[in-house]
Amino acid sequence: MNEINIYAIIKENNEEKKRNIMALNYKPLWIQLAKKGLKKTDVIAMAGLTTNVMAQMGKDKPITFKNLERICKALSCTPNDIISFEDEFEKEI
Repeated sequence: MNEINIYAIIKENNEEKKRNIMALNYKPLWIQLAKKGLKKTDVIAMAGLTTNVMAQMGKDKPITFKNLERICKALSCTPNDIISFEDEFEKEI
């Protein structure tokens, strides 16, 4: 009788997911802040963010749309000026 290795199936599935992700990053925001001479703490104060939100952004983790809206209003910009996506799947092909 053939044994099904559930751990191998789970591992294969996780690896497939990793290959098909779009990596979120905040490079446009960091560039914009540098051009404007602003610090992360300035954005925290201007947008009414918590330090935890900025820490998440520093790790390229997702933030809520509400926080994205606050940043856009504070800096008079659009979400495209804050976030970008890199297609990791395309890089591997």
